[in-house]
Amino acid sequence: MAHSFDNLDNTESDPEEDPSSHYHDTSPYRARNMIGALLPESERVFGCLEAGRSLEEIREMALHGTLFTQRALLSRKRFWTMLQSRYFKLPKWALDEVIEAYRSGPHGREFVSLLYVHYALCDRFTFDFITRVLWEKWSLQQFNVANDDILKMLDDCAEAEPQVTTWTEATRVKLAGIILSSLRDFGVLEGKQKKRLVKPVLPLKTAEHILRILTAEGVRGNDVLTDPTWRLFLCTEDEVAHHLQHLALKRIIHFERAGRTVVLQTPDEWRDLR
Repeated sequence: MAHSFDNLDNTESDPEEDPSSHYHDTSPYRARNMIGALLPESERVFGCLEAGRSLEEIREMALHGTLFTQRALLSRKRFWTMLQSRYFKLPKWALDEVIEAYRSGPHGREFVSLLYVHYALCDRFTFDFITRVLWEKWSLQQFNVANDDILKMLDDCAEAEPQVTTWTEATRVKLAGIILSSLRDFGVLEGKQKKRLVKPVLPLKTAEHILRILTAEGVRGNDVLTDPTWRLFLCTEDEVAHHLQHLALKRIIHFERAGRTVVLQTPDEWRDLR
């Protein structure tokens, strides 16, 4: 079914967004993910996209309350703007793959894992928390996660990211709670009051999606295996290599690994950022 993406830019813009980065947010830390995972809203929107509706049409449905159920117009606007920043400014190939994953099931791991990837990539603070703090905890087999872990990261980064010192304590605590709840919804944490770190499932199609992102961003050879993006799924280098071997068996890529020497060839069109 054909999809219309002519209206991708005809919505609210983020004045701080780096237009040169299609995937990884490279801006200073900010309290961007003050809204949760938005899984029900994402399911509704991607269901409409899969049915062939345009983003402009879906936006009107969301803001007028026929798609989003929040009573306040301001809430519906905030939710739409957040979904736009996470998903609807992606290059066409990436958005198409999320829509295709929706067809396999709106509650399936492939669809949810792709939503999670771009939830994390669009906010550098959230990405760094997962790939640094949670990764270290996983490596040390320390599985308990609490708001204090995010608050400590904010304290530790104050010199490099001085803008975080202007955030009120209420903002910091609220941000921490929302990020941890979102990670629970995406399957990275479990538990309501006391949260524990669990290894999220990485479907092969999602691994292929990540590899295409890294290829488009110019990551090559062994650097692909060591890229922190794989830590979103708590993957070691050997586990990344295992996924790449499976992609090679399907003849999607060519991959060989001998020690630290890596031969990785991907389709030529993957190098295009668009």
